[in-house]
Amino acid sequence: MRFDFKDLELFIAVADAGSIARAADRCHTVASAVSKRLSDLEESFGTALFTRGARGVELTPGGHAFLVKARRLLAQAEQLDEEVQKYSAGSRGQVRVFANMSAIVEFLPKLLALFLEKHADIHVHLEQHVSGQIAIAVRENVADFGIVGELPILDQLLMQPFRRDQLVVVAPQDHPLAKRSSVSFSDVASSPFVGLDASSSLHYVLATAVAECGRQLDLRIRVASFDAACAMVAAKLGIAVLPRLAIDPYIEAFSLATIPLTDAWADRQLFICLRSDQPLHPAAQLLLDHLRREAS
Repeated sequence: MRFDFKDLELFIAVADAGSIARAADRCHTVASAVSKRLSDLEESFGTALFTRGARGVELTPGGHAFLVKARRLLAQAEQLDEEVQKYSAGSRGQVRVFANMSAIVEFLPKLLALFLEKHADIHVHLEQHVSGQIAIAVRENVADFGIVGELPILDQLLMQPFRRDQLVVVAPQDHPLAKRSSVSFSDVASSPFVGLDASSSLHYVLATAVAECGRQLDLRIRVASFDAACAMVAAKLGIAVLPRLAIDPYIEAFSLATIPLTDAWADRQLFICLRSDQPLHPAAQLLLDHLRREAS
């Protein structure tokens, strides 16, 4: 083998930091050792993985391809190590679940608490990601299954209905919309918006709705979380379309108003996302069956 797991860890650290020196600090080693590892790695493959400049390093096309596989290999190695350790300690296993913000905030805390009361020998590793990344993680076998919003159809994946949540327009309390009891999206499609990550299901829903109105999305700012979106709306940088239950903690704190949307798509379906080409291991199947049963 041309590399070991330490090579992968250092390569990913440099790719994330954009700098050998910063990656060395994060990994508690010296820059010369990291640089030597990377040089040896590039020499073994016979191709450059980074271009080096005065401001740091950037991935080459080959580096980008290697990064995807390196992340998957490390995630699988970590999962294997954790599962074997838990089996040796008498546990039945670990389930790795990726979910979007809506599912984690609105539904999963209670559902997971009920499950773990009955299955104390199963450990759940839950990570929050945007829906597009979750689908890729499930397809690449990094996650056992995921919970996502509406996404384009992807090969090798099954999408099963999970729960529904209600999308609303979020605006400052002194905004003209705050006086409305409900609103059609076509009435606000030309407004400046605060949006979420481009790979999130909410961005996909918003972009599709704007296009159906024959407008272009006026996205003033993009953030990574619901609380950040609410803060940007409070600062009057735009309005937002967000799930009502997930933003409950922030409405009063940021002096915001929520206006129900009359559009049918605002009653949003969340989905369980899993691979179509292989069965789940027993612990993951138990959790999946629990979520399906509680969602029915």
